[in-house]
Amino acid sequence: MAAKIISSDNLQTWINKLTATCEVYAPSQGKEVSLFKQVKEGDKPALNILTDIPPKGLIFKQVEKIFSYRKNEDGIEIKQAEIEPGRRVIFGIRPCDARSFTLTDKVFVHSDMPETHYAKRRQQTALITLACNDACRTCFCTSVGGSPAEKVGDVWMMDFGGRYLVEALTPVGEEIIRANDDLFSKSSPEDEAESLRIAERVASKMPVLEIASAKLLDELFTNEEFWVRLSEKCLSCGACTFLCPTCYCFDVRDQGSANSGDRYRGWDSCMFYQYNRAAGGHNPREQHWKRMRQRMLHKFSYFVTQYGNIDCVGCGRCIRSCPVSYDLRDFLATSAVAVAGVDMDFVGELPSEGQPRTCDIK
Repeated sequence: MAAKIISSDNLQTWINKLTATCEVYAPSQGKEVSLFKQVKEGDKPALNILTDIPPKGLIFKQVEKIFSYRKNEDGIEIKQAEIEPGRRVIFGIRPCDARSFTLTDKVFVHSDMPETHYAKRRQQTALITLACNDACRTCFCTSVGGSPAEKVGDVWMMDFGGRYLVEALTPVGEEIIRANDDLFSKSSPEDEAESLRIAERVASKMPVLEIASAKLLDELFTNEEFWVRLSEKCLSCGACTFLCPTCYCFDVRDQGSANSGDRYRGWDSCMFYQYNRAAGGHNPREQHWKRMRQRMLHKFSYFVTQYGNIDCVGCGRCIRSCPVSYDLRDFLATSAVAVAGVDMDFVGELPSEGQPRTCDIK
C-alpha cells in the first residue's frame, strides 16, 4: 500500500473512529507525569511528547494474575487467568518504544517457551508509530541501531505540520487504513523526499556514541575497579529499570494457602538488593556494583550474544529519571575506552540545568 496523507483534522476523526471499534491508547500529559492512557471519542492525545512512562505496561503488565490453584480430591486444579479480549491500538507511539516491543518479543514470543499473556496481548495490539520531528538532549537511538524516523510497527506516520504522511507497514496496518480510507489522500514524491529530509535533520542532532563489542564488554566482567567507579553514585532505586521500555525482569508470588490461592507476576529490578538473594539468605550480588555490572552487561553484551541486538533503544528515560543524574552514555563512553586499555575519568554529571523529564519532540 502506497503512503498517504491525512490532515490534522482528519487525524482526530481517525482517532475517534478507532475508539468506536477498539481500545485506543495514546500519549497523555498529566500534571505530574506523562504516560499512555486510554482515549475516548473527542480526547486529543499529546502527540508532541515522548512520555515519561513507556507503554511497556500495556503489553507486559506491571502486576497480573497468572493462574489460580485449588486442591481437591483429584489433586491440584489449575485455572489459567483470563486475558482481556479484543483488539487494541497504541496510537502515537515513538519509534524507540515500538522497537522496544520487537526486542522483548525475542524473549517472550520468539522463544522455545513463549509467555502466553504477553504474546496474546502483543498479537492483538496494533502499533501506530509517530516519527520524531526533533530530538531530546537525552536521546541516542541512532547509536543503538534505531532511528528517530524508523519504520517500525503496523502503521508509520510523520508530522508535516498540519498534515501527516502515513504508511502501512503490515497487513494489520493496511486493514486499519483501508477501513478509514476516506480520510486519506494520495501522497507525492515530494512528500517522501520531505520525510527523508526531516529524518536526516533529526538524526544529525543526536550524538554518535562508540559502543564496544559484546565480546570486549564481557572482558570487563572481572575489572572490579571499573564497576565500583561506575556505580559510586547509584542508589539502586530501580527507577531506570521500571522506566526502561526493554527491561523485563519479574518476580512470581503466591497469595493464599497450601490448599488454594492465586499466583501473581510483577515487575522486578536487577538493581534491587533482594533480586538475587536465595532462600537461604545467600546473595551473589550483595554489592551494588555487581548489580550495576549485571544490568549493563545484560543490555550491551549478554543480550547481543543471545539475540543479536543491543537491549536498549536509546530513549533516554533512564537519564532523565535518575535522582543522582547518572548518564548511561557515560558508561558507553568510558567502557569503550576501558576495553582499549586506556584510563579515562567518568564524565559523571549532566549539564547544570539538569534534564527535562518530559521530552517535547514534535
